Amino acid sequence: MVSGLTIVFSVVTLLLSLFFPIVLAVWFCRKYKAPATTVLLGALTFLIFQLVLRLPLLQILQPFYPGKNPDLQGWNLVKYSFFLSFTAALFEEGGRVLICSLFLKSKKNWPHAVALGIGHGGFEAMSLVGLTYISNLVMMALINLGLLDAVNDPTGALSQTVVLLTETPSIMFLLAGIERVLAMILHIGFSVLVVYGLASRNYRYVFYAFSAHFILNFPLAFVQGVTGGSYIAIAYVAVMALLSLYWIIKISPALFQGLQLDEAQLQSDNEDKDR
Repeated sequence: MVSGLTIVFSVVTLLLSLFFPIVLAVWFCRKYKAPATTVLLGALTFLIFQLVLRLPLLQILQPFYPGKNPDLQGWNLVKYSFFLSFTAALFEEGGRVLICSLFLKSKKNWPHAVALGIGHGGFEAMSLVGLTYISNLVMMALINLGLLDAVNDPTGALSQTVVLLTETPSIMFLLAGIERVLAMILHIGFSVLVVYGLASRNYRYVFYAFSAHFILNFPLAFVQGVTGGSYIAIAYVAVMALLSLYWIIKISPALFQGLQLDEAQLQSDNEDKDR
């Protein structure tokens, strides 16, 4: 039987990963007059550069590196973690740069930057966790109703799923949703860094986005096998998300406002010259 707490936490994670991104996008677009198309561009960025390009590429390269049965210990783990973190940062931040350069040429402001991040992080949450938890809840219902006992399971895959859903600590099903919310905050922060870097032509901010993305991912592989590793990982992601939130809310709006004032002053000076 699946515990009631596991089911409750799974419902919470489903709400956080599937419905919260939509609610946040609608609220933000209405409050800050950001077009929904920018949110969709963020979702498109994740779809193309992660799901369509990076993940299939990793599958193609897997027989060559790290191999079918890799020994991911010590230095090998360091190299492989570097490889995964570097490619994640390269594809996703590179994708943001390309999408912004193509579709947000004259719209590089704070609301568009945040909306882009909401779309990116929101679509990631929906596609990687939200849809999974729909199937998880269906499986939990079938298990508790006793409808899986007579199912033929020659591969053992179904039995493994039952064990996973019944024996995993309930709190893990809640942490999945919390992690998705934190990841959305981080993606918004990365998007704001990229958009500001392009808008100001101060491209070190694009490098900051790449570096922050890499720094976020790189240590996570080393806590997987550690006792309490899941809690260490979520705490680390939470600290990074808090830093990202401070950048999004406290620092970046003033920087974008300064850009707008500089552009207004430049336009005024040009008009004076024309006279």
